[in-house]
Amino acid sequence: MLKRRALLVAPGLSFFSGCNSTPKLKIGAKDNIESNLISEIVSQLLEKKLQARLERRFGVPGSAVLYQSLQSGDMDVYPEYSRIAFKVLLKLVDQLDDTLMLDVMQKGFEAQAQASCTPFLGFQNTHTAVVRADDFNFANISNLSQAAESKTGWRLGCTSDFAQSAEGYNELKFRYKIQESAGTRLEPINQLYFGLRENRIDILITGSTDPRLSDSRYRILEDDQRVFSPNRCTLVYSKAAVLKYPSILPVLQSLGGKFDQATIQQLNGEVEINKRGFAEVATEWLTKTGIA
Repeated sequence: MLKRRALLVAPGLSFFSGCNSTPKLKIGAKDNIESNLISEIVSQLLEKKLQARLERRFGVPGSAVLYQSLQSGDMDVYPEYSRIAFKVLLKLVDQLDDTLMLDVMQKGFEAQAQASCTPFLGFQNTHTAVVRADDFNFANISNLSQAAESKTGWRLGCTSDFAQSAEGYNELKFRYKIQESAGTRLEPINQLYFGLRENRIDILITGSTDPRLSDSRYRILEDDQRVFSPNRCTLVYSKAAVLKYPSILPVLQSLGGKFDQATIQQLNGEVEINKRGFAEVATEWLTKTGIA
């Protein structure tokens, strides 16, 4: 009987030990610098902490594709933002309280995709209106409502992503009634900044984690009507992956609150402005913070 019991127990032990074996995961990222950078940091942390074997799927064109992959079981972890989660993926009403926002997102991901998300990473990337600091036309204008009082109008510039966003160009024009003196310029962000410096654009729309915002040549106009929602970053993960590899969850959660606005701006700047590689910047940050 003892021998028979040992034979029966052994497979069970083998099964449970397999649940904690070396993780094999697919890590995704959207086709922008910030998403790729966050995903590289996540990837290196998993590799260093758990010797995980990873397939990096970076540069994916948009949240919808990543989320569909997560739903189908073909993606395990990727960074996502609360505005996209509420307005595009879950189609829910925004929540202003961070705790409630996270709870609603977690329940929504559970219901739709058998997934969940980590505590927020600590920064948010909201739409932000920028003008030249030395532009005398804005000397007495500090917010978008005041800018909307102009009868002659402004020359606006934004990316195609902002133009197509559910909370982008149309919402800006509808809520603030900003007049335009010329057609809106739709260009990549680098070209938009060049146009702003060369006085071909008056107001540029970018994200609040744009590394150029720390440059004294530029000034932010306040979104005083709170048109643009809080847009906090989290890591969305497959619950099946966590069930199979429980050790990955505390590693993912350890990044909660580790990035403030200044940190993510600086990291983005290392890649976008200083032209350093994602892997190099990620390694340097992990080493400096002592997380890895």
